[in-house]
Amino acid sequence: MKKITLLFKCALHILLVCIALGGTDATAQVYLHNFGTTSISGNTYTVPPTTLAPGLSGSTWTNSTSGGWTNFAGATGEALSLQNSSGTPVLTLAFNVTPGNQLDISSFSFWRQRSGSGAQNWTMAINGIAVGNGTVPTSGATTGQITVANPVNGLTGAVTVTMTLSGATGTGTFRLDDFRLNGTVTPTASCTAPAITSVTPTSGPANTIVTINGSGFEAGTGTSAVKFNGTDAAGFTVISDNIIKAIVPATGTTGAISVTTNGCAGNSSSFTVITSNCNTSITPTDIYISEVYDQRTGSGGMIELYNPTNATITFNNQYILQRYANITDPLPAPGYILTLTGSIAPGATYLVAANDPDPTICNAPPF
Repeated sequence: MKKITLLFKCALHILLVCIALGGTDATAQVYLHNFGTTSISGNTYTVPPTTLAPGLSGSTWTNSTSGGWTNFAGATGEALSLQNSSGTPVLTLAFNVTPGNQLDISSFSFWRQRSGSGAQNWTMAINGIAVGNGTVPTSGATTGQITVANPVNGLTGAVTVTMTLSGATGTGTFRLDDFRLNGTVTPTASCTAPAITSVTPTSGPANTIVTINGSGFEAGTGTSAVKFNGTDAAGFTVISDNIIKAIVPATGTTGAISVTTNGCAGNSSSFTVITSNCNTSITPTDIYISEVYDQRTGSGGMIELYNPTNATITFNNQYILQRYANITDPLPAPGYILTLTGSIAPGATYLVAANDPDPTICNAPPF
């Protein structure tokens, strides 16, 4: 009997060891924020988290309400709180995966609490991927570890976690504390970055078409992004493995042009974005010459007039165009003075042909 009991205990011990080993999660805590013990206010909360795994950087919490964050007690210390959780407010966490790494998120948990009329429900997404939803109790409690509802793997660059609240019956409060993300941070597969040898031109304003010369633009999965000092190009076309045409974005700034091919980025020398120093606060009140087109040798081409106002401008023989035969002439040559007739609608153009216009270009009164 003793021998049987001993064997049973050994078998039970082995079983417990197997259960323990089988239940071990290979992932680890990659992000934890308990929001400290100091007062919280404003709309942007950037205090570093308690835990941030190597390979991750930054931590910014914002919300979509006009009231910003407020200060209430959490599970321990302070909680990230909303004074008014009515409607569908969105809480957003933003951080980054550093270059050369990728992030997989397997599960998450957090502590939450509401007042009687506060938001009753939450839904969460990571980079737009729905990962879970649940309820908000009136007595603070943790969600427990929740496995993501959909795979969240291979995240690189910017990571955005959103929590959308709903179900409030009034202007009640919401509190968040001990927010955890579990997963792994691993190096990305090695790759060869594309080489950029030159760009033409090396400067220009927004909407300039830039030719990027180099090699490796069609390697692997091909070019996925072109950026001007970190801002996505307004558009780009891969002409060949050696040439890309890209458009300078409206919000571009001076800095390197980067091309991401097959997951790896190559950088150029600096590209200078030219910005206008015109006084844009002045409201135009009259027409102006918006473009001069030199059609061909021996022809004066086209002159374009533009009406920038909100009203039709009628010429009534009060507008005159004067053309000089030579740039050094003190006065316009005879026959080179045109009194304008007709009108220009708001936001419209009026074309004047100097000499004999090419009829395939446009139909305009000859100068």
